[in-house]
Amino acid sequence: MQTMRHNGLMKKSIYGVMLSLSLLMHGCSNVPGLTGVTDNSAMPGDASIQQANALLKQGKKREAAASYFNAASSYPSPQRERVILQAAEITASIGDADLTNSYLARAPLNTLNGENQGRHAYVSALLALQQKNPDLALRLLPTDMNALSPALREKVQNIRSRAQSSGGKPANAVKVQAAMIPTAVNRVAVLLPQSGALGGVSQDIIQGIQAARSGMGGSTSVNLYDVSTGGAVAQYQKAVAEGADVIVGPLDKESLSQLLAQPQMLSKPILSLNYLTNTRNIPGALYQFGLLPEDEAREVANFAIARGQRTAVILAPNSAWGERVAGAFRAAYQGKGGQIIANQQYADAPSSSYLQDVQNAVGASQGRASMVFLAASPSQARLLRPLLAAQAASLPVYATSHIFSGRTDPSKDADLDGVIYTEIPWVMESLQAGTLNNSTYPRMFALGMDAFLIAKNLPGIASNPSARVNGKTGDISLAGNRQIQRHLPFATFANGLPRPLGQ
Repeated sequence: MQTMRHNGLMKKSIYGVMLSLSLLMHGCSNVPGLTGVTDNSAMPGDASIQQANALLKQGKKREAAASYFNAASSYPSPQRERVILQAAEITASIGDADLTNSYLARAPLNTLNGENQGRHAYVSALLALQQKNPDLALRLLPTDMNALSPALREKVQNIRSRAQSSGGKPANAVKVQAAMIPTAVNRVAVLLPQSGALGGVSQDIIQGIQAARSGMGGSTSVNLYDVSTGGAVAQYQKAVAEGADVIVGPLDKESLSQLLAQPQMLSKPILSLNYLTNTRNIPGALYQFGLLPEDEAREVANFAIARGQRTAVILAPNSAWGERVAGAFRAAYQGKGGQIIANQQYADAPSSSYLQDVQNAVGASQGRASMVFLAASPSQARLLRPLLAAQAASLPVYATSHIFSGRTDPSKDADLDGVIYTEIPWVMESLQAGTLNNSTYPRMFALGMDAFLIAKNLPGIASNPSARVNGKTGDISLAGNRQIQRHLPFATFANGLPRPLGQ
């Protein structure tokens, strides 16, 4: 008798462990505000859990939450608390504070261990966001992301992005000092490396700066300072001593960090050509400009929503870049009311698993998706696009400019025909003029052109929040944190060549 009881308890415990690993797969995919990430393990064959899954799939969220809560009592800790938190997550997603708090009270934070602690904090933050309190949501979110599973980590990042886009500011929010605005710009100093890994890229940026200077009459002087020999701080000081009104650069984050480590030294505005995301205090001298992939991902999200495409599949590489781009698209898309049906990662290097990845993504959508967001390099896109066409020919595919190398190759890019993507104006202008292949890094050339344009017009741009500049990298404006924002037009491929969308 004791043996039978022991075996029964062991069986229940195993089911509970399986539940804790896999509950998201069936239990969370249809909850508003959740990312759709799933754990890749089977659900236990528990009738009450299956009933809750079915109710949630039918959109009966309150009934599903109650079913999960009732099922929790049959599991030992910590699986019992995990199921209770599942119920609380659902009621938090619909903004039911009373019911959510009653569930959370049955799984007190001080009794939880491991990921359940992070999930408790996440549910509390989700409820705060649903109640239009983004500041509180940011304060409640768990801070130790390394302690969370990838699925929960992505949910936390999603809530953080949504809260920030709603104007939320955590207690340790970035402090933006009052802007340093030049009265006139007659001398521009450019801090770029003339050698090393970034030497070639810098040359195209410099050529773009010189081209913009010539196009504006050439009355403003441009002097180059090599940060690869003298260091960013010393070259900045030299440029200021020689009368520079605005400093353009540096390009690499290490040099920019060196400058920002001595904010008291910054007496002239800096238009950096990169972004620092880990600084908590933005000096008044700093303006940040670059070709952020996140900008383009947000443009795609807004464009697709405007077209009425409100259900999306994401395909992104398993890399830091892929996570950044997919995260930016997801936050913007969901912030506009869109729903992510499937979020599929694929190997960063070309792989025989691409077909399975595409089939998984399309299959998970169950015919409900109205678009695909493809984050990919040219080589990745050339492999994935035909697979998408074979699996879901009617689904429109959107991407960022990273799918196009910047150099025409119709024989290879014919596989991209029909893809809609963001592209900077300079690439399209150069393509139509037949000069695109003259530049090694055409987008860096355009970055240089716009860097000079912004620097020259900084007195007006910085003084007028509504100012807009038609640049070669997009329509340019200045955000409240003094980051340059770009709005880009869209292009598509036809016969292996980019062309403006609609032409």
